[in-house]
Amino acid sequence: MQRQTPATLYFETGPHNEPTLTVDPGEEFEIQTQLNRGPWFDTHPEGERLRALLRGGNPSSGCTFVRGAEPGQMLGVEVGPIVLDPLGFTNYRGSNGAFPGWLGHSGIGPAHKVVQIENNTIHWSETLKLPARPMLGFVGVSSEYETFNNTWATRFGGNFDIQEITTGCTVYLPIARPGALLHIGDMHAIQGDGEICGAGGIEASGLVRVTPRVHPLPASMTWPRLSNATHLMVATQARPAEDAFRLGLEELVRWMEEDFAFSPQEAYLLLGQVLEARVTQYVNPTFTYLLKVPRAVLGKCRHDRPW
Repeated sequence: MQRQTPATLYFETGPHNEPTLTVDPGEEFEIQTQLNRGPWFDTHPEGERLRALLRGGNPSSGCTFVRGAEPGQMLGVEVGPIVLDPLGFTNYRGSNGAFPGWLGHSGIGPAHKVVQIENNTIHWSETLKLPARPMLGFVGVSSEYETFNNTWATRFGGNFDIQEITTGCTVYLPIARPGALLHIGDMHAIQGDGEICGAGGIEASGLVRVTPRVHPLPASMTWPRLSNATHLMVATQARPAEDAFRLGLEELVRWMEEDFAFSPQEAYLLLGQVLEARVTQYVNPTFTYLLKVPRAVLGKCRHDRPW
């Protein structure tokens, strides 16, 4: 099995990043992610070297070229098993989008915690252990022309910070460049809604298996879509958060109309009863709204769709 390593790190996603691994559609491969920069530098034996290496946030371990992926198609990224490394941390600088300090620090002040992760358990303190819920914060492909810092998420994916992007989830992204140029990183061992600390969640690194597949791009798709065993989901980005919510409603109505034969009116009325929605992060340049619909209420999907 091929493995993407952190030997080359990208802190931006765009068309000029040279691929460091080439895979076929349907080929499972591994990615070893790199831990984000943070207070763990101070006690790590290679802290100073890594401090210089990690010049930005949310490093992607290389760039993966998917053979046969062409502009105008859609890439499905299936997330397989995740194995966490033993070191993690969280960090709050005293002010961020979730809890801004317009007149200085919020009153909480800067704070951080470095933790050990063992047997899928986060050792928060001597008395408190948290069961890990590993996830991928960053899954994105290149836009056609623009390059985005890895703190951003766009219609091409990126820094989602969505807890559902974990084992058993598939992320669907529009392809704008040959090979798609897939970037993955920003693993978390756990994360609460809002990602209120800014640096996590428990920022972590580890090994994840993913499988890319190429599909036709639906005419109604304008934002990333996700699926798992129980839900279909859309992930939209904007600031203020209510704009992201409205974009997600539009995406869901169009999706239900095209693939499940709902009228727009029926789709909207049904969403009024079964929609699940929340902001998963309030700290990136734009906020992430995740909108979910239970599969059980949607009925039969078009036979040519992958979800």
